[in-house]
Amino acid sequence: MKRVFHMRNTALAAATIGCMASGSVYAQSNVSVYGVLDTGVEYLNRVEGSGSMTRMPLNTGGQTASRLGFRGSEDLGGGLKAVFVLESGLSLTDGRYMQGGRAFGRQAFVGLSGSWGSLTFGRQQAMGQAALMASDVIGSAVYSLASLNSYIPNQRMDNSAVYQGTFGNWTVAAMYSTARDGLPPSNCGPQQSKSGCSGYSGMLQYDNKRWAVTLAHNANKGIEGSGFFGQPPGLVYDNKSHDNYTFLTGYLMLNTTRFGGGVIHRELRSVNETFRSDQYFLGVRQPLSASIVLDAEYIYLNANREQANAQLLTVRGSYNLSRRSAAYISAGYLKNDAQVGYSVSAGTPVPASPGLGRSQAGMMVGFRHSF
Repeated sequence: MKRVFHMRNTALAAATIGCMASGSVYAQSNVSVYGVLDTGVEYLNRVEGSGSMTRMPLNTGGQTASRLGFRGSEDLGGGLKAVFVLESGLSLTDGRYMQGGRAFGRQAFVGLSGSWGSLTFGRQQAMGQAALMASDVIGSAVYSLASLNSYIPNQRMDNSAVYQGTFGNWTVAAMYSTARDGLPPSNCGPQQSKSGCSGYSGMLQYDNKRWAVTLAHNANKGIEGSGFFGQPPGLVYDNKSHDNYTFLTGYLMLNTTRFGGGVIHRELRSVNETFRSDQYFLGVRQPLSASIVLDAEYIYLNANREQANAQLLTVRGSYNLSRRSAAYISAGYLKNDAQVGYSVSAGTPVPASPGLGRSQAGMMVGFRHSF
C-alpha cells in the first residue's frame, strides 16, 4: 500500500511540475486585443448641388479612425522576441471593413525585435505616419490634414520589410515594398516588378520627450493605368511616374502645452505634368483641466497650379469621461482658391465638395471609446 501511495504521489508531483513548466512557457507569450470606436453626427453648411448636409462620417470620427487590433509577442530568449500586429479599419456607420474591405487593411505584419531594433514583414505604415504622430495634434480626424490630401491617413505599403531601431533619443527606420498598395486608385497587384509599383520610406528622429524633430521620406512608384491617393485631376501615369513626400515635423512641450507643426512637401510626377505642393501646419494642444482638452490647428496648402491653394482652420474640444471614453465637439472652416474645391471634411469617400472656389464650414459632435 505504501508503494502504491508513493507512486501516486510521484505521478501527482510530476504532473504538477509539468503544469508549472507548461504555464511558464505560455507566460512568455503575450497577446492583447485593442481598438477605438469613434463616431458622431456631422453638419456641413454647403455641399455643391444639395445645400447643407447632416450625416455620420464613414471614414473617420471627430478624433480618429475606428479600428480593431490584435497585438502579440513571444519571448524567444536572449532578448529576442517574435512580434505581430493585425489591425482592421472599421466603419461604425454600417459595420463594414475599411481599406477596400480588407480584414486587416490598416496593418498586418510579423517579425522579430530585440535591443538592436525590430525587423518586420507585411502590410505596414510608411514613415511619414510616424513623423506626424506627435507633431500633428489633430491627427487623422474629420477636419485635418487629410481634408486636403487623402494620402495622409493612408500611408501604408503592402509586401514590405521594415527595420526600426531606437538608440537613446534617436530613432532610425527604413522600409522597402515590392508592391506598395493594391487598393484603388493604385491598381498595383500583390506582386509587381521593381520597376513599377514599388516603394520605399525612411525616417530619422530625435526626441527627448520635451521637444522633437523628425525627417521622413515616402517614395511611391507608379505604373501605366495606376493612380495615387489625393491626386489632382487630369494626370496620366506610366512606369516612370512617382508620388514622393518629404516630411519635416516637430513638437515642443511647455509645461502641459504641446505645440506641433511642420511641412509636407509633395512631388507627383506624371506623363503630362509634375505637380508640387507644400502643406504647412501649426497646432496647439492645451489641457484646461483634468477632463477637458482643447486642440486647434491651422493648415495651409500651397500648390504649383494656378489658383489651387487652400486653407483650413480646425478646433476641437474633448471632455474625458474616463481614461477610455470621451465626448467631443469639432469644428472646421476651409477656404478654397478659385480652381479647387476641397471639402472641409475627410469623413467620407462620397464627394462633399462645396464647389470650386467656395468655402465650407463643418461641425461634428461625437463620442469615442478605446479598449
